[in-house]
Amino acid sequence: MAAAAAALALASVLVSGVFGDEFSVLRSPQSVVFRDGNWPIPGERIADVAALSMGFSVEEDLSWPGLAVGDLFHRPRATVLVTVKGVDKLALPKDGISYPLENVDLLFLSELQVLRDISSLLSRHKHLAKDHSPDLYSLELAGLDEIGKHYGEDSQQFKDASQILADFLQKFADEMSSLYGGNAVVEVVTVKTFDTPLVRKTRSILQAKQMANPGSPYNLAYRYNINYAVVFNIILWIMLGLALAVVVISYNLWNMDPGYDSIIYRMTNQKIRMD
Repeated sequence: MAAAAAALALASVLVSGVFGDEFSVLRSPQSVVFRDGNWPIPGERIADVAALSMGFSVEEDLSWPGLAVGDLFHRPRATVLVTVKGVDKLALPKDGISYPLENVDLLFLSELQVLRDISSLLSRHKHLAKDHSPDLYSLELAGLDEIGKHYGEDSQQFKDASQILADFLQKFADEMSSLYGGNAVVEVVTVKTFDTPLVRKTRSILQAKQMANPGSPYNLAYRYNINYAVVFNIILWIMLGLALAVVVISYNLWNMDPGYDSIIYRMTNQKIRMD
């Protein structure tokens, strides 16, 4: 089972106001099943899709039918997620699967990186792709957006750049899948525009406590998180095991019969004779 609790690269930033966007899967192993359909997926749940496809748990259940359970004992060794800014859809190959994105907050993924450098670096250092830790790559490509602003989205330059980028992404997906022996998921998110500033809202601890039970006049207890049952079971069974061990050890010590040839009785008899 090629899944461990470490990730090679992960950077995520909160994004708001995405319109007419698309989430596409270019490559995925047989152990990860993406169903073909037109189910919208909330933009902020894309990170959960990547986590679930690699076998990790998420805070909230994902009721999106596009991702099937798949093989639980053979999870992908890497996930590559590329965000293309400036276009809401790319002419990707027909063998991939695409899903529309809902008009919700979206994760604005990592800083600009060069796709060719990543594939060539992994080709030179193949041990990075053969370790036992799952890898997650998050990339953002903003060059197509700049071409659209400079030449216009109806220009031939923008159309050619879109086609070149789509072909290059497919080649990059093939290279990454080959480097990981076909056991990698490669996904593309196209983002047309961001209408709100990229600002992460914060709130104080007091405000968080007040909003825990909005509109309730009673002093209710706070809601337990998803890890409460796991921690409770760990502590419960450890305490039961320790208590049972103490009972068994005490019972055996109480009923232990060393016999008359034991050193305990010999020392006692010698002391009595000396006295």
